[in-house]
Amino acid sequence: NLHIYTIAYDGIAVVVNPALDIPSLSLEQVRDIFSGKITNFTEVGGPDAKIVVVSREEGSGTRTAFEELVMNYKDEKGESVETPIVEDALLQQSNGQVSTVISTTPNTIGYLSFGYLSDAVKSVAIDNVAPTVENVKNGSYSIYRPLNLLTNGEAQGLAKAFIDFILSDAGQKIVVEDYITAK
Repeated sequence: NLHIYTIAYDGIAVVVNPALDIPSLSLEQVRDIFSGKITNFTEVGGPDAKIVVVSREEGSGTRTAFEELVMNYKDEKGESVETPIVEDALLQQSNGQVSTVISTTPNTIGYLSFGYLSDAVKSVAIDNVAPTVENVKNGSYSIYRPLNLLTNGEAQGLAKAFIDFILSDAGQKIVVEDYITAK
C-alpha cells in the first residue's frame, strides 16, 4: 500500500575541468567515458589528453542515480546492460569533493547534483541539451531523478502535515535552494 510523494527533482550534470572545451556529449559517449571505453578527449572532439574520471563512491545516491540513468541501458535486443564505472576513477565522498577535484585537476570529468554547480567547473550539454532546471522540467534533459517521500498507505497525521508543508509554496522555497521544485 505504498504511496509515493515526489517532493523535488535532482538534476545530475556532467562536468569537466574549466580549462576543457567539451560543449556537448551524447549519452553513449558519457557512458563510454565512465566505463573506460573512451580514454582520450580527442575521441569526443577535445584536446589530446588522457581522461581522468571522477566519481562518487559506492552507496552514494548521486552515483546510484547516475548508474541507473547513464551507465545502464537496453541493448538492440531490449535486454538490460549494466556498465560499471571504470575501476581507476577518483572516488569522492561528496558532491563538494567532486567539484573541488574537477576544478583543480586537469583533464577531469565527473558528475554533480545541480545544487553543486558553480563557476569552478564547466557543465557539459548532453545530446546538445544544457543541464538546466528548465530543461529538466520540460523533459528535454534526461539525467535527473525524483526525490520522494513514501508512506505505507495514505499519509496521515504528522506525516501528512510534513508532506503538505514540503509541497506548499513555503516548503518548495526550501527545496529550490538545492534541488528542482516538484511544482
